[in-house]
Amino acid sequence: MPSVSPARNGYPPVSSPSYEGRHRAPGQHRGPAKGPRIPEVLKSGYLLPSVAAAAMVVTATGATVTQSAPLDLHVTGAASSAKANDAAAFRMSRLESQQQRSAQADAARSRVVQAQQVARAAERRALAAKSAKAAAAKKAAAERKARETWVMPIKGAVFTSGFGWRWGRMHEGDDFGTPVGTPLAAMSTGKVTFAGWEGGYGNKIEITYWDGTVSVFGHLSQIATSVGQAVAPGDIVGYSGNTGHSTGPHLHLEIHPGGGNAIDPAPWLHSHGLQ
Repeated sequence: MPSVSPARNGYPPVSSPSYEGRHRAPGQHRGPAKGPRIPEVLKSGYLLPSVAAAAMVVTATGATVTQSAPLDLHVTGAASSAKANDAAAFRMSRLESQQQRSAQADAARSRVVQAQQVARAAERRALAAKSAKAAAAKKAAAERKARETWVMPIKGAVFTSGFGWRWGRMHEGDDFGTPVGTPLAAMSTGKVTFAGWEGGYGNKIEITYWDGTVSVFGHLSQIATSVGQAVAPGDIVGYSGNTGHSTGPHLHLEIHPGGGNAIDPAPWLHSHGLQ
């Protein structure tokens, strides 16, 4: 029967094997231990502090990891947030660039439109000025044509005597027989430079026209104008008669180009489309 050692220091008593158990017969050997061999140190009571230390280290490491995990997550989150902020800033910068380019394009288009509007307005003004100038020129031409138009001084008259020597003296005009009182008209635009009685002409009118030509009407029965009066083609200035050295009612007509000597009226009248 194995013996039991008394308890020591509060530890439970340890059973001691019998003598026979402690001493085997010679020639008998203990079989090989099964499983891994446990170091002696692990078998001793000193294992507890080491395991406890290991547990403490593990615990401390775990605590460190546990305590470090939020910091690592915070850093990771901050990095993610910074990355997101950078991405947002990049998108905002790109959007601002796009908006700026769009605004610049709009401004360029607006400048083009304004330039086109200014050009069209200038074209319209130029066209209007050209049209006004053309209209003014046309009006001036019409006025000049009207002013420079030539007409016969008498209508329905019969040619009775021409330019040349007659009865020993120069007959300086053409005679047109017509009843007394036939209206006499200014031949073109001009001014009356003489109106009154003069010797053999009887009642006489002289008109200086726009080109310097002077016409003379003689033997009038009545003068219907005065010196200095402006006349236009066809204006009535008097009436035919038989005054002065005349053998019958007629109009004596003289033409003095440039106010000089009298010329044959027939070629001149023909060149002005009057005969």
